[in-house]
This record gives sequence, C-alpha cells and structure tokens, in this order.
Amino acid sequence: MLEFNVFYRLAAAIGIGLIIGMQREHTYFDQSDRHPAGVRTFTLVGLGGAMAAFLSSLMGSVAPFVTGFIVIGLLLVASHVAFGLIHRDMGGLHGREPGIPPANAGITTSVALVIVYLLGALCWYNQLLESCVIMVVMLWILTAKEQLHSFAQRLSKEDILATVKFAVISALVLPFLPDQPYGPAGLEVLNPHTIWLFVVFISGIGFVGYVLIKLVGPGKGIWLTGLLGGLASSTALTLNLTSRSRDNESYASDFTMGIVLSWSVMYVRLYLICIVLSGELAKPLALPLLLPVVPGLAYGVFLKIRASRNSKQHGGDFSNPFKLGPAIKFGAIFTCVMFVANAARVYLGSGALLACSFLGGAAEMDAVAFSVIDMHLKSGLDVRNLVLAFLFASLANTLTKGGLVFFLGAKSMRKAIVPAVALIGTVTVGLIAFYF
Repeated sequence: MLEFNVFYRLAAAIGIGLIIGMQREHTYFDQSDRHPAGVRTFTLVGLGGAMAAFLSSLMGSVAPFVTGFIVIGLLLVASHVAFGLIHRDMGGLHGREPGIPPANAGITTSVALVIVYLLGALCWYNQLLESCVIMVVMLWILTAKEQLHSFAQRLSKEDILATVKFAVISALVLPFLPDQPYGPAGLEVLNPHTIWLFVVFISGIGFVGYVLIKLVGPGKGIWLTGLLGGLASSTALTLNLTSRSRDNESYASDFTMGIVLSWSVMYVRLYLICIVLSGELAKPLALPLLLPVVPGLAYGVFLKIRASRNSKQHGGDFSNPFKLGPAIKFGAIFTCVMFVANAARVYLGSGALLACSFLGGAAEMDAVAFSVIDMHLKSGLDVRNLVLAFLFASLANTLTKGGLVFFLGAKSMRKAIVPAVALIGTVTVGLIAFYF
C-alpha cells in the first residue's frame, strides 16, 4: 500500500524549496548572471533534505543527513570559488571592471539554500507548521532587503548600545531572579521575578515603539506603539511615552495621541479577556467596558485632525529608546500599590471590594479583572458588584495614568491630556452612578 503521508511530507519539502527558489530567482539581475542556486536547485535541495532525513530514519543513523549537508556545503564553496575566478580573469558582467565583485556575490542565497535543506528535513519529521512559519520569515527577510539595510544604516551607536542593554536586563538578569513571593504572612505578593518582568515589559514597549518609529516614521510609529501598548499594558505604555516626551518635546502631540489610543484599546482588550474567561459576562460587561472607548477614540481622532492642520515639522532625531531608571521607579510604585491593595483585601475583607478594586486599578487593571472574575466564578460574586469593581478600578487607572502624564510629561502634554481624563472619567462616573 502507498504511504500517502510520506508523499505529503515530501511534497511539502518540494513546495518550500520551490517558493524560496522563485523568490531568489526573481532577485537576479538577468538570465545571463550566474548565481549559486536558482528555483530548480532550491526545489531539489528541499526534496534532498527530506529524502536524507528519510534515509536516516530507515537506517537508524544520521550519516545520510550529515553527508547530504556536507555535500551541499562543498558544492556551494566550489560554486563561489569558480564564480570568483571567472570574474577575476574575465572581468565583471554588465560592464563591471575585472577584479570588482559582482553585485550579487554575497552569500545570502547560499545560506538560504542550506536552510531549505534543513526545512526539508523538518518536513520529513512532520514539523510542517514550524517549517511553514520559518519559510514565511525567510521570505520576509529575503524580500525586505532594501528596507532592512536602510534601517540598519539609520541606527546609531547609541541605538545599538540600547539594544545590548535591553538584552542584558531581559535575558541575563530576569532568569536568575527568584520566582516566588515574599512578604508578611498573608501578604506574600513581593515576587522579584514578577516585579522585574514588569520593568522589562515597560522597557520593551519603548524599545518596540522606537523600532516602529525608525521603520515607518514618528507619526505612524507612535500610533502603532499606542495600539500595541494598549493590547499589552496601557499603564506601561503611558509611563514610557511620558518619560520620553521630556527629551523629545517636539513629538509631544504624537505621544498624547498614542497614549489616548492605548487607553481606549485597553478597554477592548479587557473586555475580550473577560468574555474568554466567562462567556456569560459578554452582555453585562459590554456597556461598562466598551462605552468609555467612544470618548477616548473620539478625542484621539480630534488630536490627529488638529495635528494635521497644524502640520508642524518635528525638530531633531528621536532620542535613545532605552532608559531603565523610570521603568525601575514605576516598578517600585507598582509593587507598593499592589501591596497596599492586597493589604486592604486581607484586613478589610470582601466587604471592601470596591476600595480594593480602586487601589488595585491604580496599578494595573488585569490583576483586578482576574481576581473579581475568579470571585464571580468561585465565590458567587453578583454581576452588579463585579461591574462596579471594574468601574472603580478603571476610574483609578485613568486618574493614575492622567497623573503620570500631567506631572511627569512634557509641559505641552499637560493641557492636551486633561480633556481625555475628563471625558473618560466623566463617562465612568456616570456608569458608576447608573449601576449604584
């Protein structure tokens, strides 16, 4: 009997080689130009990787796969050597002088060929999803050559140093911190790993935003940062853009728009989290969590239109994205607020639910959301009190973020952020009155 699964995996390897090969073929200067591999070679190498893995599994040895890998490497070396000798002795193609390397003499195609061989082996071992994801990433890297080179050339030494610093605090410091709570009995909420993770989170939002700004420009980049920050943590986003506004005051209006957008997106994210945790809450939470989105988005659009009419030119380059000091300070504040909120819950009891929600919301909405939904599902907390807990937490969260902008941001942001706090706060207070 035919093993259709075998042919399916071989076909996947062929398809990956064919797609990558077509992309590389499309980048060649013309048909007379010589290159290490084209669409046929890539297709055959993808199939060869799968067949080598197939033979290795049949023989119970990695020898066939390793042999194929070495053969491909030797063929690529021979191709590059022969290619270099031809251009050295006969002169470059398309009018290039002898001894000058051709435009496509890099090793990108060779590296891609080696990866296709490995992807063929992954296809044989039925890692089809992983292979397709890697193929898509490869296509983007190979296609976005000019954009990536342009981005790299725009980076300064300070930008590279910022990347190294962020890698150190996230990859070298975080894994070694103890991941367990400390504190008095009943108040074990001081988790060094969680606290530092929040610091990394704040710095990471700023870093991603800086990359977006470098890629698509300050206007679109800051708006995208606000969107992503709202999906992750609007509080962390607010702190990051606020602290950076002092060194980049010419971008203050863009920062304000990004912050207001993140506040609106936060409500949508919170609503989606709630209905995932408990589908029955979709209807009762729709009004209290989605209505505040309307004034936030409306004011953000107003700021965008006003900025377009003014059309002021920004002065100077955007400053270095990495500043660890403000992130550490807010991490300390976040820890203190969470400690006080948990102390209120322990010592005042469930009767102080609204006070605890208000205190907890001042630091982070997600903690309040998970706790009150858990109380609703396990302890029978009624929907009315659950909604009021959300409203009190969101009111405190809006006031806290508005205070961060007003007291820590650039002077030009203070007047602009007050209407946003007033609009969202008024709608929230009105909803509290409605549910009371």
